[in-house]
Amino acid sequence: MVETITPVVNGGRARWLGTLVLHALGATVTAVAFGAALGWFGGLLGAPWGRPGLIALAAAAVAYGLAELSRRRLPIPQLRRQVPDWWRTFFGRPVAAALYGAGLGVGFFTYLAHGTFVVVAFAAVAGGRPGIGASVVAPFGLVRGLSAAVAWRSDTPERSRALVDRLVSASEVRRKAANALVTAAVGVAAAVAAFRAPRGEWPALAAAALASVFSWSAVSKAVGAKRWRRTLAAHRLPSAAERIASWSVPLGEAFVPVLVLMGSARAAGAWSLSLLVVFSMELVRVRRLVDGRVPCGCFGGRDAVDVRAALVRNAGLGLLATVVALFGLDRPAIRWPGAPGTADLVPFVLALVAVLATALTAWRASSWLAEGRGA
Repeated sequence: MVETITPVVNGGRARWLGTLVLHALGATVTAVAFGAALGWFGGLLGAPWGRPGLIALAAAAVAYGLAELSRRRLPIPQLRRQVPDWWRTFFGRPVAAALYGAGLGVGFFTYLAHGTFVVVAFAAVAGGRPGIGASVVAPFGLVRGLSAAVAWRSDTPERSRALVDRLVSASEVRRKAANALVTAAVGVAAAVAAFRAPRGEWPALAAAALASVFSWSAVSKAVGAKRWRRTLAAHRLPSAAERIASWSVPLGEAFVPVLVLMGSARAAGAWSLSLLVVFSMELVRVRRLVDGRVPCGCFGGRDAVDVRAALVRNAGLGLLATVVALFGLDRPAIRWPGAPGTADLVPFVLALVAVLATALTAWRASSWLAEGRGA
């Protein structure tokens, strides 16, 4: 990205400055939208959760901060996607710059070397309001978009190559320290706020956590369908079982948040516990076929994980699912509207047609863009 957004590529610092502004604007806009979506999703799950939510946020911040200062790695959900290189030639400079920034604003869709954004996203969800989520995530997008400003001296090809070499060879110590400092600040702020927060309900937070984990697992399989199929192939299942698992596993995982939102938290806990038992049995089976590390397509991160770490992760999720199954609060998060009356029938039909037309247009546009063609 730095190689593209440099003065030498954009024909001078004046044009580069405009490109940088558009790049940062694109990243900020998508970060705001994503933060608002996270806040809205948290609100559906019952956020804010009072003291339990703040304590959990502080614990997550401390955990990821300590991971930055040690050699241990905590899971970082990410799809590991690059922004398409053909955007530079297919679109004009302003549009391409904004699109490149937009691709970075939703951090989980790209590469994340540090867990700071996980903590930021948790804070957005815990806020329980779209406005709070947007304000929490917006700085991440802005800073990520403005990071290309390090190229301001790259006004020749030689300086541009030298900058890339410095960035590649730079030590991670400073970056890790900076991320640890940010997470520590979030942890301290959350811990202080927890003392003055209302008592809250731990079962509601547990159900929300369970729904979030299985939501991400299902989404990562749907978005990264090719990667998910490669993972299944590495498990060496019978062909019929592999075909069934390709769609039934993400569908079964998506059923967990659906049950939580419908007000059946205990059923969601029981269902997720059964899924975890099946997943763990499969890990034990495939362990005999591989050398210590098993193919994993759960959260869009690494292609393989240590089988012991995967079983420990499943055990922790199983404990969480057991808590939800035994003590979950069965109350609907969504109140479904009634059937439209006679006076509402025409607006309802028009709205439905508009939604279908929008979906069709978006589908065709995505097909054209994927092929690198004009509409």
